[in-house]
Amino acid sequence: MIHQKFPVLIRCCWFGLNHLFRERISELPITTVQYTVLRTIHDCLPKKLNQRELAELISTNKNNLSSIVKRLEALNYIKLTGNPKDKRENKINITSIGENIFQKSEKIAIELQEKVTRDLSTREINLLSKYLVRINKQIPTTLDSSCGNNKASSN
Repeated sequence: MIHQKFPVLIRCCWFGLNHLFRERISELPITTVQYTVLRTIHDCLPKKLNQRELAELISTNKNNLSSIVKRLEALNYIKLTGNPKDKRENKINITSIGENIFQKSEKIAIELQEKVTRDLSTREINLLSKYLVRINKQIPTTLDSSCGNNKASSN
């Protein structure tokens, strides 16, 4: 019976967590998607990502990411700098304003994570994370290796 509910449970967890996080950060000038982008950039420091790398890490494509990057740049949360080795490529840098907003939203994300996992032991949380990584590796996409094996996927 649980096998049949698995897709629904995964979907409910994702939508529920996203909804709760969106509510909790509603006072901050950031969306959940923008948080994910800033978090990924922050977690990869000191490496500076380009848009293709960032898109892979958050399981999207460059076209979807383009509008998010433009908005974050307009908010002065990130700055794009040209790559001297490849003029077609821009590296994405988090600004001090972006870092500040990220830190505030990260605190909320951690509090939410602790709240929803409070009935789980450390061992159970680690097992759940391990199982999700294993499931993610079975998803046929070129993006899965970045998500499951990068520190940007933790928390």
